[in-house]
Amino acid sequence: MKQIDAVVAAARELRRVRAEALPKMKGDLRALYRTLELPGANPLKDAHAALDAAVLTAYGFNSKRDLLAQLLALNQAVAAKIENAESVTAPGVPKNYLDPKKLVTDDCIKQ
Repeated sequence: MKQIDAVVAAARELRRVRAEALPKMKGDLRALYRTLELPGANPLKDAHAALDAAVLTAYGFNSKRDLLAQLLALNQAVAAKIENAESVTAPGVPKNYLDPKKLVTDDCIKQ
């Protein structure tokens, strides 16, 4: 569950950085992301790097190895478990997560 909490914290920080930066600039989200092309420190770049690192850790991936190959291997392992009628964790919040409501924030997209 630590990995889920780390991804959640990084994603919230990314949204906070974006929400803080957008009113200070002319333009929209696209203009904000164009700032990633500029040299120098960038809080948005740092927030994305932190989220990337949290997701890689959550999946047990190594950033120095081919990410597509690691994803393919994970998909193949899940497919093999399904084929063998073994249980797999469905996408989304795991059923054994203690308090899934704490993962939802007011700024999330609701259907």
